[in-house]
Amino acid sequence: MEIPDALLNTAAALIGGAVGGIITGYYTLKATDKTIRDQNEKEVKREEKQIQNLLDALGVEIKTLWDFHMRRIGGMVENLPAGQALEFYYPLTQDYFTIYNSNAANIGAIKDCEVSEAIVVCYNKCKKVVDGFKYNNELFREYQNAANSMNHEPKRIDAAFKALTDFAQIVKEDHFEVKGYVERLLKLLQED
Repeated sequence: MEIPDALLNTAAALIGGAVGGIITGYYTLKATDKTIRDQNEKEVKREEKQIQNLLDALGVEIKTLWDFHMRRIGGMVENLPAGQALEFYYPLTQDYFTIYNSNAANIGAIKDCEVSEAIVVCYNKCKKVVDGFKYNNELFREYQNAANSMNHEPKRIDAAFKALTDFAQIVKEDHFEVKGYVERLLKLLQED
């Protein structure tokens, strides 16, 4: 039995088309897979760059704030003799941690747990120190008001001065604690 040429030609065309389709499909899948991998790689690199930019910005922010603090009052706190009051009004009127506060949600994306923990702890300790200086400002104001009042009540003046003196020790302890956290964080950020 002989197969007609038309049938052979059709079968050959079908087989050739199927093989061509399989080959085309295979290479299309490979190209699509490569495109997806390249896009994923670009996204990962973009995210890594974004995190590195955040780390760099946090490093600049904390270093700038710490340097300003040390020039303004840090040295005075470090050299404050025991039992002496911190008779200084430290104007703190705004949020100084702009980069940290506006990027707090991104801290979790930092893959190095030691770095992300150091950032959170350091900034929280810095905020505690800011609160401490705000409270010291209140105590200093109360002392000044007592000392400058028309009634000139020695007990009120002594009590206000004692509160200011006692709190100065807390300010000093907090200062040295946060100094250690700032130094550690800056060191970790330089390593990355």
